Amino acid sequence: MSTRIAPEKLAALVSSVTQTMCGLSFESTGTYPAFNPEARMAALTIEGPKPIMVALSADPASCAAISEAMFGCPAEQLEPGMIEDVLRELVNMTAGQVKQALSVDDALGLPSIMTEIDLLKVLDQPKVSNTSLKAGGVKLVLWVGPRTS
Repeated sequence: MSTRIAPEKLAALVSSVTQTMCGLSFESTGTYPAFNPEARMAALTIEGPKPIMVALSADPASCAAISEAMFGCPAEQLEPGMIEDVLRELVNMTAGQVKQALSVDDALGLPSIMTEIDLLKVLDQPKVSNTSLKAGGVKLVLWVGPRTS
């Protein structure tokens, strides 16, 4: 089974979640995202015989902007745990959209916070799509691909 979804479709899937949650609509930038060691990432596995990993990463400013919108409070009132909660919820809801788009009927795992380096260790890299998304100044990278371990 292919886990490839067109970048425009992935942008629409994320936007279907973020438009409701925080009023953001994303579009694919069409550029390959550069490694960002400061990025925060949440990931989860769609369980099943062929597990699929879904992950979202964002730079600190984008994490703060999304969290501000969701919690309705200024960035200086945000705590690290609040930002992680937003990332976990966002990846959970996005994974549900990805699952539906791929016509997969397997259960979602629990979202966890990880680094891009850790993510790359568990993905079948040649089969992974990582799509750079943007909504105004907010940038996300959505990763979708088969999990190897």
